[in-house]
Amino acid sequence: ALCRADVLNLPEAAEKEQEAQLQAVCRWLRENRRWLLVFDSVDSAEAAQAVRGLLSPQWAGHVIITSRRSDWPSTMFLPLSVDVLGEEEAARFLCGRSRARGFDPGPEADPRAVARELGGLPLALEQAAAYVQRHRITFAEYLARLKKSRPELLKEEVPGYPKSVAETWLVSEEQLSVPARAILRLAAFLAPDDIPRALFASDSKVLQEAVRGLASERGRKRAKPPNSVDSESALVELADHSLITLTPKAFSCHRLVQAVQADRLDPDTLRQWTELALRLVDECVPVNTDDVRTWPVMQSVRAHAETVVAHADKLAITQPTARLVSQLGNFLYARALHREAEPLMRQALAIDELSFGPRHPNVASALNNLALLLKATNRLGEAEPLMRRALAVAEQSFGPQHPNVATALNNLAALLQATNRLAEAEPLMRRAVAVDEQTLGPYHPHVARDLNNLAALLQDTNRLVEAEPLMRRALVIDERSFGQDHPYVANDLNSLAALLQASNRLAEAEPLMRRALAIWAQSLGENHPNVASALSNLGQLLEVTNRPEEAEPLMRRALAIDEKCFGQDHPSVAIRLNNLAALLHATNRLAEAEPLMRRALAVDEKSLGPDHPNVARDLNNLAQLLKAANRLGEAEPLIRRHVVIFRKFRESTGHEHPHMKAAIRNYTALLKAMGLPEEEIRRRVQEAAGRC
Repeated sequence: ALCRADVLNLPEAAEKEQEAQLQAVCRWLRENRRWLLVFDSVDSAEAAQAVRGLLSPQWAGHVIITSRRSDWPSTMFLPLSVDVLGEEEAARFLCGRSRARGFDPGPEADPRAVARELGGLPLALEQAAAYVQRHRITFAEYLARLKKSRPELLKEEVPGYPKSVAETWLVSEEQLSVPARAILRLAAFLAPDDIPRALFASDSKVLQEAVRGLASERGRKRAKPPNSVDSESALVELADHSLITLTPKAFSCHRLVQAVQADRLDPDTLRQWTELALRLVDECVPVNTDDVRTWPVMQSVRAHAETVVAHADKLAITQPTARLVSQLGNFLYARALHREAEPLMRQALAIDELSFGPRHPNVASALNNLALLLKATNRLGEAEPLMRRALAVAEQSFGPQHPNVATALNNLAALLQATNRLAEAEPLMRRAVAVDEQTLGPYHPHVARDLNNLAALLQDTNRLVEAEPLMRRALVIDERSFGQDHPYVANDLNSLAALLQASNRLAEAEPLMRRALAIWAQSLGENHPNVASALSNLGQLLEVTNRPEEAEPLMRRALAIDEKCFGQDHPSVAIRLNNLAALLHATNRLAEAEPLMRRALAVDEKSLGPDHPNVARDLNNLAQLLKAANRLGEAEPLIRRHVVIFRKFRESTGHEHPHMKAAIRNYTALLKAMGLPEEEIRRRVQEAAGRC
């Protein structure tokens, strides 16, 4: 064609032999300067070989080759990667091409959503602009049609271009080996970016099954499956054809490449490959997703798990969807991402109940997970029936002496403790310890968990001497199981430090608190609620050791973390408010402290009920502030109620609350400050406390 008169006007244009015309063109290219020759869409291996055979260093002009292949030798060529357009650039391109075709979408038109959906691919944007112009529709209408009828729109011809978007990708795919095609099709069901190469390990059973299935698929020329899958070579092959962008750890696949792959499958094949992609991701998800050591893997597959689950939902595929959704939810819960975790946990429960019925062990596990989240987000009334149901299902499924039963017992006991039903909680905790020691042995991490929970209850009921050896034993078990720097170890350190502080052994407590804080900040991140707890505890210790200037920023940071994580009305927020207010009171900033104390009291009364020990603490703190401000009449009913709550605690648990004696002393001192006679003071104290 170059020999034509309207191109080079060579006399050989009349030659019938193509070789003679080719030689004439090559001679012209050698003898003339200031020309540009473009070889377009050199995508196949045969075309690339033919072009390389033509090129000569004696040519005196410039050559541009457009190709989806990336394996051009750099000794002969200067490869330039042409990336997709950014969102703003793609939006401007859409508007500009629409106007160039004689259709003005108007100044209010916003094509950015279309640009995002098409992933900034120039050919797809050109196709969209042509469609909008031809049909005289808005970009919003085009987007609606694209989502409804994507396969048809991607097959639309683009004026001036030899192939549609769909055909462009398929031409490249036809040149791929079976393993490369299998990886490309599986990737169609994942998120487009940062797909871990580890998902497609050569020894993956799912990948091997996918390769065998694709090799024998009906409707295509049957190919002999390879004896083994070399996934690295397959990924390089895909990158060479510009179907993926490959990095050392991951790869990305354009969303339209994914769309073309999925859209061409019939319903049965679509279901088959969705299930394969589900299993591929599930194969890589760790079993224990609440263990911080598994989090890097979970984070790397999170987006892909969410994407493939969305595909599976549309096809009502239940397994391993439920397990994958549950593991995702547990991972997000462990990271304190409660809003994101809850819908996944509810989805897992719904799938398991539908698949297995209401009394299956999987249902018990799903109930437990959701109940723990509800408890963490202060919905105790919703959590308790789920925990009781989970315990009943576990006992029915496994019998009374099983670790799953111990877990359910522990969860329910912790909720009972949080709602001040300690007498009900303690026997459940002791039973959990016994079950786990008998079934798992005395050094299992579950035993450490059980011991810590029981020790916390013993501390709450003023049995510190009994609690301490349990906490120390839990610490030894977890250090032995997980090493020195694991979050579970930090939890043990934090609990033991709190007990030491309550026993006035502050010099022993401080290094444990600092170590717990360092571990949690390193492993969970600076904005995790556990970090807030460690900051708050350390701040309190610094305050009582006369270092308020060090304590205050820690307390304020702890409050900010919990408010962001839980919202304004959570018991953890009340604890942080109280601690900060106590420091402000101690540094004579009463006007700043009072609203924080009143807010903490309101939160705890609403969350925990009027007779919870935390409410008693709030009442005492506020009463002491009012006393310091010489508002004794306002302080008296608060501190009396503070004593009454501890009396009720003794009556319900059979144990004296650790703060009862201090409460009586505070009430007595207030009554004396009010100028009441000794007899009246004794009467009021005895009436409130039940006995002096």
